[in-house]
Amino acid sequence: MSRRATLRLLLLGLLLCWCGVFLRSENTEKSIVRALLLEQTPAQWNVALLYQFPEAAADSSDAAASVQLCAGTGKTLEQALFAAEEHLPQRPSYRLCEYLFLNTGSLWGELSACEPLFCERADLRLATRVLAVTPGCEELLARAEEEERFPEQLLQCAKDTAECAPHLYERGKGLLLPVVQLKEGSITLQKEALLLTETGTFSLTEEETEMARVLLEYGQEHTFIVEETPITIRRSVLGVQAAGDGFTVQLTFQKKAASATPTETQCRKLEALCVETVQHCWDAGADILSLGSVRALRNGRRTAFLTAKNACPAVQADVIFRG
Repeated sequence: MSRRATLRLLLLGLLLCWCGVFLRSENTEKSIVRALLLEQTPAQWNVALLYQFPEAAADSSDAAASVQLCAGTGKTLEQALFAAEEHLPQRPSYRLCEYLFLNTGSLWGELSACEPLFCERADLRLATRVLAVTPGCEELLARAEEEERFPEQLLQCAKDTAECAPHLYERGKGLLLPVVQLKEGSITLQKEALLLTETGTFSLTEEETEMARVLLEYGQEHTFIVEETPITIRRSVLGVQAAGDGFTVQLTFQKKAASATPTETQCRKLEALCVETVQHCWDAGADILSLGSVRALRNGRRTAFLTAKNACPAVQADVIFRG
């Protein structure tokens, strides 16, 4: 065997050894954290972790049954997180941590505290999706001790809601948070969402929630009840144009196959709902359509910058159904 061939075999062997060590350290020797749950009370911070046993392959579909929940408390968020990590079987790995649950009791305080932590720690990701949860960490931990599959169900609820949940880095437009609650022994998702902005937390109606998700382009299929008739939208195309001192919102919907085409009256009611939702969110401090950016692109710096601190500009909606 030539010297070059021997060197190649040696390098291949070293590569295989390195891959084996890497895979083992990333999977079997670490607890894979899948979700963070944060709760701030007047006296302390509570942190819960949804994690998988280190023996489970985190990328494997049969690892779901191994999902567990542990919790910790502390005077600061960092102390509470460290206390929760102390309960893990092995060192934590956050490479698959895709969900952040914030307790509805103090959403803005929790968000303001956790964002710098996510920026400072390289193992935590700003791309994490954010949800609100009504029960506190203590109640969740008690439920996990009573029901073996509760942590798995909580994680599955987050997965099912992912397309409607905002990323942490999207807070500039306000966060439209899906709300997870415990009801009658099950984990459910409220039909109404919470809008979290710098000025506070605001509740949206079921109809406003669905329209806001359309305007934010969260999810593909949406259902509205108009004149007691369900209208299911399979796909939507959104367009925003500056028109004088106001804006025109163009919504082109593709209706569900084999369903009746909405009437003119129903289209007008959807247009009114669109305008109402934009104005409600604007008054809450969220420019969900980025109207300020649209105005700046058209007028440049010749006009005052439009922000949600100003009065909501005039908005007109135009709804069209295709197919």
